[in-house]
Amino acid sequence: MSVYRRPLLQAWEAAYTAELTLDQLRRRAATVGAALADQRARCLIAFDTRFLANLLAQTLALDLAAQGVSVMLASAPAPLPALHHALDRKQADCALYVSARNRPYYMGGLILIADDKSGLSIDPSPDPLPSLVFPPSSPPQETVDVRAPYLDALRNVVDLDAIRRLPMTFFIDAMAGTTAGMATALLGEGGQTRAIEINRDPDPLFARGAPQPFEASLNRLRKLVRESDSHLGLALSGDGTALAVVDPTGEVLDPFEVSLLLAGHLAAHHRQRGLVMAPPPAPNGPLRAYPKHLTAWQEATGMKLELVSDGLHLERQPIVAMTATGEVALSRWSGCPDGLLAGLFLCEAVSRSNGGLRALCAALRAQFSG
Repeated sequence: MSVYRRPLLQAWEAAYTAELTLDQLRRRAATVGAALADQRARCLIAFDTRFLANLLAQTLALDLAAQGVSVMLASAPAPLPALHHALDRKQADCALYVSARNRPYYMGGLILIADDKSGLSIDPSPDPLPSLVFPPSSPPQETVDVRAPYLDALRNVVDLDAIRRLPMTFFIDAMAGTTAGMATALLGEGGQTRAIEINRDPDPLFARGAPQPFEASLNRLRKLVRESDSHLGLALSGDGTALAVVDPTGEVLDPFEVSLLLAGHLAAHHRQRGLVMAPPPAPNGPLRAYPKHLTAWQEATGMKLELVSDGLHLERQPIVAMTATGEVALSRWSGCPDGLLAGLFLCEAVSRSNGGLRALCAALRAQFSG
């Protein structure tokens, strides 16, 4: 997987029927299309699982094709990391993503993913738009699968055999988002491990909530993990960038603790050394960041820890960067936040620990006790 950093990610979001209209989306895509036609560049158009997102993406694909742009339309809802991976593989020069990421169900939007030197913008075009029929009567015939290459890349990064050879149980909450079916496809390919996915069926309204793991209650996931004595629970955001971790007691771990668990595993088993940027620990959490404790942890792992509210959009590329809302980036493997990748690494860490996640948390918390 690529470590190339793609810093330009322009986003426009609005509430349905208020500011988000088909006309607005088309005008913003038309601005991109005009520039791409001049550059003779290729555009990947993708969508998430929100209301009408697939039909809106088809419409934008037809519009850009009419402008003379070489267009590829994703064949299924795709997580944001999969789009970055497709661009890293040079499948396209940029991407338009019909998505409001992890915002509430009544929001929609359009995201432009491109290099910062492309000069592209999603400002609305003032030019007249051609008439159309919505929904499209004849959607574009050429589509591209961006999910399968992304899954192949994850297979090459994570030691899935080490996970599957042990009799473990993981619960994954897909939150009706774009990662549905991915974790079970990776972990359920033979072996003794059971990967059980919940909330995988499409729900364009996300149960009248937001597909953001730290804004949802996760009550069902917590109950299933606790009552089945499972090894780990993962909740993945709608766009696949954020992660929440549930331990065997049903407790949702503080992102600060998840950051340190990930960094410790990458140091011990993947020989990674460098910077870790984590949100400050919860005031009443099991890990309270006293300077002497942080120093001891850094010496033990060979990592340097910085407490920042958002380390994802800085020029530096830390080994682990996580936000308080669960977005997590592992710059050694991806320039985009990737909750599924981080979750798989945690499954790998659990498989390599004799005591599972309980033992890993206990060992980490012991360093910060007293």
